[in-house]
Amino acid sequence: MSTVFNNYKFAKPWYRQSEINELLSISNTTLKRYMSEHTQKGGALADMGHLEISGFREACWEPIALVNWIYSNKVNKQKTYDYEFAEAKKLEENIVNIKQRGKI
Repeated sequence: MSTVFNNYKFAKPWYRQSEINELLSISNTTLKRYMSEHTQKGGALADMGHLEISGFREACWEPIALVNWIYSNKVNKQKTYDYEFAEAKKLEENIVNIKQRGKI
């Protein structure tokens, strides 16, 4: 897995799923699709930074692991369809915007 974003600092060590959606400007539907695709290929959600914490109503995420997973598996993915090109461009723009806002 790429470690492109290990030098960036997030405000918290993990975020609830609703927070990570907002922080990374990624819809919950897209995140769930990524999770489904990854597990269907035999991957573990922990590879993506997914955490189940007792007492939390929603899943939590390690932001660095998730951003690195997205970068490694989605941004640089060989694209075949127009929607894949559009999705990759949006993700690249979001990563740049996050850096500019100083959230990582």
